Amino acid sequence: MSLRSRVAAGLDGTLPTGWYPTWRRAVGLGAPVTARNGVGQLMRTTDVVISAALSPAAVVGLGIADLFASLPFRASGGVVGASATLTSQDTGAGADANRDEAFTQAALLAALVTLPFALVGVGLGAEVLRLVGADAESAREGARYLALVSVPMPLGALAAVASATLEATGDTRTPTYVSVPASVFNAGASLVFGLGLLGAPRLGIVGIGAASLVAMTVRSLVLVGYTHLRGPVRLVRPRDPTIARQIVRIGVPQSAAGVVTAVAVFPFNTLVLQFGTAANAGYQLAWRVYTQVLAPVGSGVGRGASIVVGQRLGERAAATAADPGDDDGTADGTTDTGTPAATTGEPGPADGPVLPVARMATALVVLGGGIALALGGGVALAAGSVARLLAEDPAVAAAAAPFVTVLGLSGVLGITNVVASASLDAAGETRVPLASRVIGMFGGYVGVSWGLYELAGWGIEAAYAGQFACYVLMIAVTAWGLARTDWVGRATAMLDERGSVDSDG
Repeated sequence: MSLRSRVAAGLDGTLPTGWYPTWRRAVGLGAPVTARNGVGQLMRTTDVVISAALSPAAVVGLGIADLFASLPFRASGGVVGASATLTSQDTGAGADANRDEAFTQAALLAALVTLPFALVGVGLGAEVLRLVGADAESAREGARYLALVSVPMPLGALAAVASATLEATGDTRTPTYVSVPASVFNAGASLVFGLGLLGAPRLGIVGIGAASLVAMTVRSLVLVGYTHLRGPVRLVRPRDPTIARQIVRIGVPQSAAGVVTAVAVFPFNTLVLQFGTAANAGYQLAWRVYTQVLAPVGSGVGRGASIVVGQRLGERAAATAADPGDDDGTADGTTDTGTPAATTGEPGPADGPVLPVARMATALVVLGGGIALALGGGVALAAGSVARLLAEDPAVAAAAAPFVTVLGLSGVLGITNVVASASLDAAGETRVPLASRVIGMFGGYVGVSWGLYELAGWGIEAAYAGQFACYVLMIAVTAWGLARTDWVGRATAMLDERGSVDSDG
């Protein structure tokens, strides 16, 4: 027996029944997502570094333009998430026709949502940037970049749905194989044409925007084309309004959660600015550490958990429809221990015994918490070294270190919350994660920090406390949702409503 097999057998024997196979599948599905998001973050960091080498106006223009460019994808993010939810459930239920409908309708809705933003970005970029406070030179520079990256926005939204749909069927590798080379090309082309390297013309911020336009267009065409022509789903003529209604029902809270995050950042930034430019720069550096190290892992494990739970919900609903007499609380042909009923006392299937949905969610939350503790704890312990590595200015490094520590520690709760929310999202219960985000961001991130600053007279420590309180409140609300709401029943009802549980595929 190989070392890997011995370790796996040891873990399987130590952990509760069915946990290790569940962990293994979620990590296997989530690892490509983590890699893809990590490379994507590096690409964005490269753009910031290039703009800093160009001029202060380029830095400001690029930063503000990127904020606007993120809005259409936040607005359409709920549609993308809804597509993943319905696809994972219908994959488990074997409802292929409904899966095709969900992909098609979500793709069309996402493109329509992003189209107005694209038109504004192409035609009114300078006006928009001036409206949010950019000076004339920064607005001019940013508008040139924004016009270029706005052109492929609707196509990028189609690609986001295609990527999420492929992932929800269990194929997380193909989107990574397409996206990672595109991000590497984007970063390389930005360097070459932005700075005029290797004999290329020095196009400045236009070079950065042109690289993004080409990379996003090619990536999107390849993803959408592969999904339709070679993938497990395809574009069809949309016919079922029930699926459209469910996409909206699931997606609106997810999109609202993204908007809540974007809005809450502004008052928190205003608070940190009260303590000087170095403090704000330190916070920005610390947040870059979080988004580069912790966030990709959280999103990867969360996506893996969402796929596993979503497919399990579809299998459960299909089994219930096939065998209404199964009343052991799992409705899926298993005993209450999670062992397949037909093989009780015998070895389970190749992937191990299948857990009931609620226990599967518990196992995945523990997995997320364990990974988060290792990563977040490591970041917190290395905070001083990380800050000195990233900041040449001693004042900025000193300001960044405590923010890195706090984000590392609170990130343990943040990643755990992402994984816990994934089960609710997979069930279509996106209202609880929205409530978690609203209460955490405005109750903790903004409310606690500003309250301690204004009412208790705290200094920069108010910002640290607000950040930590944000994630405490988030995980508390999400845990309540998992324990106290009938999210499994909601998923089953939606599957039945769109006819997936009695579909013949």
